[in-house]
Amino acid sequence: MKLLLVSPRSSKKKAPVGFKVPQLALHILAALTPEDVYTRVVDEQISDIDFSKDYDLVGISIMTATAKRGYRLAKKFKEHGSTVVFGGIHASVMPEEASNHGDAVLIGEAEDSWPMLIEDFKNNSLKRIYKSPPCLLPKAPLPKRNIDIDRSILGYKWPGFYTTRGCPYNCEFCSVSDVYGRKIRHLSIPLVIKDIENAKSKIFLLLDDNVVADRKYAKDLFEALAPLKIEWGGQSTISIAQDSQLLKLCHESGCRGLFIGLESVSLGSMSRMRKTFKTIKENEDAIKKIQDAGILFHPSFVFGFDDDTKAIFDDTLEFLYKNRITTATFNILTPYPGTNLYQRLKKEGRLISEDWDNYNHSTVVFRPKNMTGRELAEAYFCLRKDFYSLSNICRRITRLTDISHTGLVQFFYTTFNNIAGRQTLIESYKSMNVHSL
Repeated sequence: MKLLLVSPRSSKKKAPVGFKVPQLALHILAALTPEDVYTRVVDEQISDIDFSKDYDLVGISIMTATAKRGYRLAKKFKEHGSTVVFGGIHASVMPEEASNHGDAVLIGEAEDSWPMLIEDFKNNSLKRIYKSPPCLLPKAPLPKRNIDIDRSILGYKWPGFYTTRGCPYNCEFCSVSDVYGRKIRHLSIPLVIKDIENAKSKIFLLLDDNVVADRKYAKDLFEALAPLKIEWGGQSTISIAQDSQLLKLCHESGCRGLFIGLESVSLGSMSRMRKTFKTIKENEDAIKKIQDAGILFHPSFVFGFDDDTKAIFDDTLEFLYKNRITTATFNILTPYPGTNLYQRLKKEGRLISEDWDNYNHSTVVFRPKNMTGRELAEAYFCLRKDFYSLSNICRRITRLTDISHTGLVQFFYTTFNNIAGRQTLIESYKSMNVHSL
C-alpha cells in the first residue's frame, strides 16, 4: 500500500519568498501509519507533487485558503485511481463540503481515528466520516521526523514542535477553541525533549497557539529546554510580560522571538479581548519588558473590526514606530467558516464572497461597518507600503547591527521578514484586495 500525505498551497502560484510554517499534522499522521505502508509527505509550499507516481490513498490537509486547491488536487488524484481523504481545520468545520470532493473526511484530531481509517481502507470498508474526541496528549505519538523536512534558513522551513493543544480564549474570528477545545492539554515534557532531539536541529518554531497558556507547565518546559542550547520562536499572549521570572526563563530556554496577537490599537476592540491589556500604555510597557528581555516582539494586527474607522491605520503606524517594532503581521479581518464572526456576518448579510481562495487575510470579503470595502483595502495597502518602505526597512535592520546582543536568528528573521513583506506588497495590490464593491 502506498500513501501520500499532502499540505496544499493556496490556489495562487507558490510564493517565492515568505515565512513557511512547518506542517506537523502530516508528520503525526505518518507516525500513526503502520510501518508496512509506504508513506510520503509533500508540503506544496516547499516542493511540488510528482503526479507520475501512483498512490493507493491520498490524505489532504486543508485550511480555508487552501481548500479549493485541495479539491482540485483531489480530482486529479481520483482520476489516477487514488482514494482521497480530507482532514485539517477547514474539513473539520465544513465536512459536508469536503466530502463532496473526497471519499472520506476526518474531523478534528487524528490520533484515534487515523489508524482506524487505515485499517478500514485496507479492508475495503472506508466510512464517509471519521471523528473522535480530543487526544490525551501524554499518549500522543511524536511526529515522524525523517520525511521531507527542509531546514534551510533561506527557505524558512525550520522544524516545528508542539507542547500543548487547546485555547482558553474564544476570539470571534478564530475557530481554534471550537476545534481543539478551550481546555489546555499538555504533551509530557520528556516527550517534547525527545521530539526536539529527533529533529536534529538547533533552530525551531514552537507551534503552540499560546506557549504560556499554563504558566506552571511553561516554566517547567523552559527549564528543561535551556540545557539543549536551541533557539526558537513561538506564539504567546502579551500577558507573559506580567511574570518577570517566566519571561527570564523563556529567554534562557532559547526563545528569540514571540508572535503576539495584539490585534488592534483601538480601545474599543481591546476592551473586548481578554488576551491583551485594556490600555495602550499597558501594552507599550509590556512590549518594552519583552524587548528588554532579549526577545523580538512580533505583533499581529487585524483591520476591519466594527470599531475600526480609517483612523486606525495611522494610529497603528504611530504605535509601531513609537515602540520600535522591527517586524509585524498585518491582516484584513477574515470571517473563516466555523467562527462566530462568520455566522454573525452571514446573518447580517454582510458577506460578499464565499470563494475560499479569497479568505487569505489580505482580501476584503465582507462589508465593513465604518468604511467601504475599497477604503479598507486601500488603507491596508498604504499602511503596508509605509511600513515596508526601503527607508523604514533599513532603519529597522540597522537597529539589529549588534549581532552579539541580538542574535543571528533575530537578525536573519528581521531582515528576511521585511524583504518578504516588501516583495509581496505589489502582488497583494493587483486586485486592490477587494472581491466586490
